[in-house]
Amino acid sequence: MKEKKTNSYKKALKVMGSAMVVGGVLGSIFGGIYQVSLETGSGFNGTGITELIRSVLTPLLGIIFAVCVVLEERTYRKLKRICEKQQTAEDEECDRLEYEEEKEGGFGMNVSVVSQILSILVLTFGYSMKYITTDGHAIPFLAACVVFIACFIYNYFWQIRYVKLVQKTHPEKKGDPASLKFQEQWLESCDEAEKEIIYRSAYKTYMTVNRTIPVLLAGTMVAHLYLDTGIFAVVVVSAIWMLTQFTYTHSCVKLRETRGLLR
Repeated sequence: MKEKKTNSYKKALKVMGSAMVVGGVLGSIFGGIYQVSLETGSGFNGTGITELIRSVLTPLLGIIFAVCVVLEERTYRKLKRICEKQQTAEDEECDRLEYEEEKEGGFGMNVSVVSQILSILVLTFGYSMKYITTDGHAIPFLAACVVFIACFIYNYFWQIRYVKLVQKTHPEKKGDPASLKFQEQWLESCDEAEKEIIYRSAYKTYMTVNRTIPVLLAGTMVAHLYLDTGIFAVVVVSAIWMLTQFTYTHSCVKLRETRGLLR
């Protein structure tokens, strides 16, 4: 049976047309909301939210820190029990425990990253010299910074504890978690099956980022249009997009060159 050819140009035009229709509808909705907010005097610049978060800056960071500690300590205890069981487990049971170890470790790392991102976002609401130097805000903001730093230190040490625990269970795993070359050292100590998992995961991450960044770029442009957030957010997202693409293409060219020299 002859395979039917697809007209890629026609398909691309349909995708672009659909995107324009969706963009027009969303633009009309946001434009309507913006116009109503101006007419009613309710505002559309997020000032109320900013003031609210500034008033609870330190407690909010404290809550993020506390939740992070509870979740990560719980995860570490579960990881410790899993690693202890692996020492005497049979092959099939060991495979299941390694899966549990990977799942719990991934959850712990996700909690670590999310807590740091949330801390940065919350602290950013008060990260303004105009705000800090007026009306006695310096001391409360300093207290918020102390909690912020404590959260980052804890997460850094938790990640080191996690790596040390895995290395104790799997002595073949090498690398100093405090070293800037830790990822390279760790990768070199992995077997071929583990490397394949890492490579596939890295490629999936690249594809996800490459599909998400254009959406984020459009979002930052819309935010600047209606909320006057400034162009710096647009510049940063654009820079990340370029860095991601250039890194990927450079790596492909370099690996292709190496492959050609090895032949």
